[in-house]
Amino acid sequence: MPSVNAQPVPEFVHFQAEWRVTLKNDGQGKDSRGAQWLVLLGGLGGQEGVATAQDQVSWPAQGNGAYRIDSTLTPRGALAVLLRRLHWVRGASGEVRDGRPELLSASNQRGDSPATLMQIEHGRMQVTTAGEAASAPAESTATTQPAPPGLTDPLTLSWGYLQRPLPTRAFTVPLLINDKVQTAHITPQRITLKWQGQEVACTLLDAHSAQSSATLRIWLRQSDGLPLQVELGMGDRYGLDVVQTLAAVPDGLPAARVQH
Repeated sequence: MPSVNAQPVPEFVHFQAEWRVTLKNDGQGKDSRGAQWLVLLGGLGGQEGVATAQDQVSWPAQGNGAYRIDSTLTPRGALAVLLRRLHWVRGASGEVRDGRPELLSASNQRGDSPATLMQIEHGRMQVTTAGEAASAPAESTATTQPAPPGLTDPLTLSWGYLQRPLPTRAFTVPLLINDKVQTAHITPQRITLKWQGQEVACTLLDAHSAQSSATLRIWLRQSDGLPLQVELGMGDRYGLDVVQTLAAVPDGLPAARVQH
């Protein structure tokens, strides 16, 4: 017989993740200005990095249900004025079904530009620009394109393994980058990452697409699928990588139920 003092199981867990953002040069840039920008920004950012980022995550406590991720990247100190374009606000939401996240909507905004909104329904993705629908006919501000099954985005891909076994074999996934769908080929690798002064066993998801020179790399802690580092390669023009490193394990993180 259950105890009268038993606490109800929450439907969702909510937590906040803090990131430190740095830049690095991968040595592959075709434009020498990439190295010049790195020297300038690295000097201004110092050891604390050029920006901070914050993710607000709502995840179904029992493994299935609605999820939402809101992410904001903010330049630090003097860089906030110099690099207004670096201010980056993203969002992703959807449904976790049978333990697998399914993306249903996303948003993306850089600097002072209006946000781009993506809504996915019945195999189609509608793309609109925030703020324009009220002043122009809907048909002129919205476009649609196919949304392939299994479509995901970098936010969902980063956080979506918290309650799932980590992949061990290469796989292909449709990946939403800004408002474009790319075919990403992802190779998982068992690797160690130096984080918080310790070597941590991780699975690295290394994503590449034939449609772009940009890259995405995600380090997931093997013990619970927590993303410890996310690296976005900006392409082969400047050869700069934006590296987000988790500052600490978030309070309220759901207990891992990963089956190995």
